[in-house]
Amino acid sequence: MANRKRKRRIAINLNEDEKALFESRKEKSGAKSMAHFIRKTVLEKEIYEVDLSYLFEIQEYLKGMTDYYNQVAKQINQTGIFYKKDIVQMRAMMDELKKKVGDVHDILRK
Repeated sequence: MANRKRKRRIAINLNEDEKALFESRKEKSGAKSMAHFIRKTVLEKEIYEVDLSYLFEIQEYLKGMTDYYNQVAKQINQTGIFYKKDIVQMRAMMDELKKKVGDVHDILRK
């Protein structure tokens, strides 16, 4: 053991589902052993931190849009009248959503 290149040991505990997933991914990777799979996964792969705040912002904005659209639809169903201010507001909301989605696309293209 004195001649080993790798002298540091790491142990992890997994539940049955995690262990099955681990074994499945190890088999798919073609790794020779569990240690080889872990080294390959940790040392050879890039790790990316993804900021999802833009997507959460879009989700909240979209919820607000659908709430407003539902209110307008209810008003139209009750009165039979569709106001120009509602059309203008809906277009403005859709333009803002397009801008937010475009911003996410710009971030993803970088």
